[in-house]
Order: sequence, then C-alpha cells, then structure tokens
Amino acid sequence: MNCEICGRSIVGDPVVVEVDKAVLYVCKTCGASFGKRVATPQRSPKPRVQNPRPPRRELEVVENFHLIIKRGRENLGLSREALAAMLGVKETVLRRIESGQLQPDLALARRIEKALGVKILAEVSEEGVVKDVGGLNKGLTLGDIAEVRDSEK
Repeated sequence: MNCEICGRSIVGDPVVVEVDKAVLYVCKTCGASFGKRVATPQRSPKPRVQNPRPPRRELEVVENFHLIIKRGRENLGLSREALAAMLGVKETVLRRIESGQLQPDLALARRIEKALGVKILAEVSEEGVVKDVGGLNKGLTLGDIAEVRDSEK
C-alpha cells in the first residue's frame, strides 16, 4: 500500500488521518505532519469477484490521418458537404481535418472510420509509464497535486 499524500510505500499498518473531511491512509511521517488521527473506519468485507474482462485499449489518431480521410472520401465520390452531413459536423470542420489543421477526437474518428471504411485509430504504445518495483503503475498522489498550506483559524 502507498501513502495517499507522498506516495511512498507504507511499512506496517497505515495511519488513518482526516484532512479537510477526507479520510486518508498515510505513512507515519505524513500522519505526524498532516491532519488529525481518526479511528480506523470499519470496513465490511466485500467478496472480490475477478472480472475476466480484457484490459481497455488506449487509442490515438495516426499521424497521416488527414491524407487517409481525404483519399477515402474521394474514393467514395463524396463531397465534403455530403460527408460532413453524414458525420454530423460542419463542412469547415471537415475541411480543417482534411488539411491537417484539426485532429478529430476519438468519437469523431470512429464515425469517420465507419463512414469511409478506413483505419485512422491505432493503439498507443506505453512509453514513459512510470512503474513501481512491483510492476504496478504508481499514478498521481495527493502530494503531487496539492500544495499544503497552514490554514488560518
């Protein structure tokens, strides 16, 4: 378990503190410095059910999307106005997408793929993901985001 303020691994039992009405599980160092200690909240044990669902794929639009979209539209013999109407966007938006000035969001990219029968979405490679020694993603902690100030009472 990691400290919810500083992100360090907690050795032994975590310290339960309340910071601005939020109950956090923290290391002993942060427990001495922040918030007030509270009694350990009673948790009802819930059975954990393993879900065999495959991990969700992260998708992004490929670099040359504008060329693929323009060629696909021209191959089908569609005008920009007709394709824009099919996609539910303005013609100017489609013109900017085809010129490479605007990158479509994932929902619009999926609609374009379906309408034109082209592939403009690809899976994201997982470069730059910080992994813990145990191989788990650490992610952000409260200490990464919040600025701690002494409140004036």
